[in-house]
Amino acid sequence: MVAQCTGIWVIISTAGVILVNKMADAIVHAEQARDNYPAATDAAHVIADFVALHTAVTTANNRDPLDHLNEAYGAEVVKDLLNEVVKNLLPNKTLQHVKRHLRREARKPLDMSVKQCIMHIYCINTEEIARCPPAHNATQCLTPDEIIDILLFGTPKSWQREMDRQGFDPLAKTVAEVVEFMGCTKMSEDFDGDRKVVAVTKKGNNKTKAHDKGSQVPMAPNIVCCMATTIPTTLQSARHSWRKLRS
Repeated sequence: MVAQCTGIWVIISTAGVILVNKMADAIVHAEQARDNYPAATDAAHVIADFVALHTAVTTANNRDPLDHLNEAYGAEVVKDLLNEVVKNLLPNKTLQHVKRHLRREARKPLDMSVKQCIMHIYCINTEEIARCPPAHNATQCLTPDEIIDILLFGTPKSWQREMDRQGFDPLAKTVAEVVEFMGCTKMSEDFDGDRKVVAVTKKGNNKTKAHDKGSQVPMAPNIVCCMATTIPTTLQSARHSWRKLRS
């Protein structure tokens, strides 16, 4: 409860500071317009216009800060307030941590295609990084070169070797071209992998069949030889064998 009250108080105080700053900007703008108006001795000086500027300065000084929400920049005040709330809720150096994670730890899952991976990166770049403090705008988003670096780090090294083999420079291409190349490389690897699995399976089946044939043919001679060596041929040897069995 205390934490919630503290958060609400921070929001209210931040909104007050923003509105006071807007009011100060309006006062400064009105005073500059009045001071920059031609002097009374100038031929371009119009008394009615000068009086209107002087009245605008007085009105700007006497207005309540909350009245500035009704101005044309009222939406900007609310936006600035929300940005301050996000800044207070998020940990320090959020933007730095997000970009560091994408560059060093964001690897493409095995069950995810390259197009799905780049869509997730674009979503983070446009919807999350653009709203992080301190700028809260698109100027701090990732550049195309940085996105390509993230893709190269998160994808298998064999794809980079294929790029080198074909003379494909990813940094000289667009993000769409790099994604298309990686997708084709993935398809070719899957096709080659299926062919290897089929070849290994056929080879294993052939070995099994050959083993079965070789093991079945000589079975009878072995049994015959074994019986010939174990069956006694004389009465004395038969009695000796019987005694050994009884003992």
